[in-house]
Amino acid sequence: MSIMVCMHSEDIKEELREKGIKNTRAKSLLLHILKNAEAPMDVNNLHAECQKETSVNLVTVYRTLQQFHEKALVEEFMGKDGANQYEYIPEGSIAHPHFQCEKCNKVICLEELGFDDALYFSNRAKHHKINSIHIMLNGVCEECLSLP
Repeated sequence: MSIMVCMHSEDIKEELREKGIKNTRAKSLLLHILKNAEAPMDVNNLHAECQKETSVNLVTVYRTLQQFHEKALVEEFMGKDGANQYEYIPEGSIAHPHFQCEKCNKVICLEELGFDDALYFSNRAKHHKINSIHIMLNGVCEECLSLP
């Protein structure tokens, strides 16, 4: 296990324990990767990152992500290419929209929704109970726009 994972392993173990999830090397590693990711990641990228540290099969990654989602450790949403994206959600975090580039497929987290934004969506669903909000904006990212 890498030095980075070892440095934070007690925090990871505690977070898994608090959520009622059995701690395994694969689960600890996957949670560490998600917590330190700069943007949402798909299963294939998460699997590749895990493979750098330990041999874990793709099925284990899928099952772990499903468990993390059920226990509200990660948010799962579908990207424009049909691939599910996963992102760690810290306790008390506020919903935020995402942007996905139509050229490079990169997913970027945008600023959290403010009170007025949340109120707007709540008013749109007056007679319904809102559990989560997923907003995906699609277009061309700044990097791809600057390419010739």
